[in-house]
Amino acid sequence: MKTYNATISQKKIVTLLAAVLLCIRPGMTYGDIEFAGGVTAQIDYTVDGAVWIYDANVIMVEPAHILEFVATGSGAVFDIYGGQIDQMLLISTSDDTLPEGQVTVYGTDFAIDGVPVDPETTELFLQGQMLSGVYENGTPFAFSVECFIMGGGGYSYYQTVKLGWVVSEPDIEVSQYDYDFGQTDIETTQYGTLTVYNLGNAALTIQSLQLEQDENLQFEFTPLQVMPLTLAPNTALDIEISYNPVLEGYAQATFRLTSDDPNDPVVEVALSGEGIPVVLSSQEQAVQILDTYDWAVENDLIEGVGKKKSAKNKLRVFGKMLTIADDLIAGGYNEQALEVLLMVEKKCDGQKRPKDFIKGPAAADINALINELINALQTQ
Repeated sequence: MKTYNATISQKKIVTLLAAVLLCIRPGMTYGDIEFAGGVTAQIDYTVDGAVWIYDANVIMVEPAHILEFVATGSGAVFDIYGGQIDQMLLISTSDDTLPEGQVTVYGTDFAIDGVPVDPETTELFLQGQMLSGVYENGTPFAFSVECFIMGGGGYSYYQTVKLGWVVSEPDIEVSQYDYDFGQTDIETTQYGTLTVYNLGNAALTIQSLQLEQDENLQFEFTPLQVMPLTLAPNTALDIEISYNPVLEGYAQATFRLTSDDPNDPVVEVALSGEGIPVVLSSQEQAVQILDTYDWAVENDLIEGVGKKKSAKNKLRVFGKMLTIADDLIAGGYNEQALEVLLMVEKKCDGQKRPKDFIKGPAAADINALINELINALQTQ
């Protein structure tokens, strides 16, 4: 047991009151921790017993847990910001040479035995009644309070518990105010998550979400199903955002959240990313050319040059040459593949000599892809 110079007279009177109120026998050990002699302390731990406070400044915060009772005497300043008292809070006085003890509970939504307390009330005289409420961090609490009565000489003096009303309001916070997607291949999508928190002690209403960007529209977010949306205290919400670059180079946008937070009604998150050209291997380029050829044939964007059967044969031979080049590259025969590609490139370059095998809106695109692969093979 920790002991901090508790005076005998103070300890006796509070011990006697505790014995009566808790129906326990005098002579037993009631206190596991005592604070006195002008010390300053903080309780943020579990006490397997009782706490005595005289002529000392003590605060109690989460995750404090007093398994028995807390008793305060003259000169005590006890501020409760969090934590739980299992049995009761006993507020007493006995020494006229010391200031009156001050016990204050900080929070909101105070109630006595379940009946709400008028927000204008600053102190209460309670005798065995249950004081409940919500701490500033949103944690609910409830414990019994016993206020001592001093009498004599024709007067009565009542101890009270003070109420430190905390302003109830939402408090918006986001996981980050600058979200950089980094380098991303053009025409691919990078996904991310932005987390919105309500750190306040009142519900937060998110009224709107907006994305401000240029005409290329490279950033997106997944809209919430219900707007406005209410976020309870100490809860969070994930919003999916994405970056799909269509151009090479740096891009940026602003994601804007509007809420009823009185201090930060508008929160802005800077989004950024860099689009980079996709670098394909020779094998991937060959597959891309074949895929483009098949797609163009299926959508009638290319056809063979000539009449009927001749045109069909040229279209088929052109595709076969692309397949041969692909097979050679897959087998590691790049030089032989290059010879085939140089021949097939001349069959779709739009020149009169030699004559082309294919024509149509997609012929130039296929020719450009073939030339890119030729250049890649020649520089290896």
